[in-house]
Amino acid sequence: MHAGPVAFTGGRAGGMHYPRQAGQSVRMTPHLGRGTVPLVAAVAAVAIAAALVVVALVGAARGGNPGPGAATRQISVTAGSVTAIDLQGVPGQVRIVGAATGQVTVTGQLHWTGPHAVVASRIDRGHVLRLSYRCAAASPCTGNYLLVVPRRTAVVLRQPAGHVIISGLASSLRIMAGSVDVSATALRCPALAAVITSGHLSATFDTAPQRVSITLTSAQATLRLPGMVSYAVSSQVTSGYVHVGIPQASGAARTVTARIDSGELELLPTELAH
Repeated sequence: MHAGPVAFTGGRAGGMHYPRQAGQSVRMTPHLGRGTVPLVAAVAAVAIAAALVVVALVGAARGGNPGPGAATRQISVTAGSVTAIDLQGVPGQVRIVGAATGQVTVTGQLHWTGPHAVVASRIDRGHVLRLSYRCAAASPCTGNYLLVVPRRTAVVLRQPAGHVIISGLASSLRIMAGSVDVSATALRCPALAAVITSGHLSATFDTAPQRVSITLTSAQATLRLPGMVSYAVSSQVTSGYVHVGIPQASGAARTVTARIDSGELELLPTELAH
């Protein structure tokens, strides 16, 4: 096995089942159920038999004592032979685009005020590209970055706040986010798992997924699924509702599972969006 090349550069610029007919809602009451120019940039690449490649970049201020000034780091990552991406983001905007490409590219900016933020990237033995953007203690930071990935790359996203735009993915997608607005379109993912706390999720599928799992806490979500097939829909709702407007069948192979704690979920047919 061979892990593809990775390039990283940085700089500074300044349990219940409820069958319903389409169109019905499920409402339930209680139920079970994250000033100076950085002088050090370290990039390490280690290749072993399993083709482990690690690249890490950590900015440090002169003498190791960063000042209180604002700073911006340019983010640039390129990686090949990646089957999945695991992204830990900072508050801000993230755009993920599935495209006809053979490599992953990440571009954007990371801004902070106070101690420097930390950026790390590595590819593990399973060809998973792990990206980590973290604010330092007592140093507010934001990010704005774009990921372009092969369509069949699996994606795991952890986003503490902000705006997420996703399009064109055709592999599994997992989202864990809070205080966010997530918009996902043209999805061909076989599986979607989303945990949203205080925010909104909108997802539209071009092809019917096999498995969908949605957990909402003080949040709302609208999913549009192809209505030419049936789904087995199950819900656990402590406060809020699930509106089911897609075809249902208790024995359907395609499943939608919802867990709602003060939230609203709408399951609508994709055809109504056209």
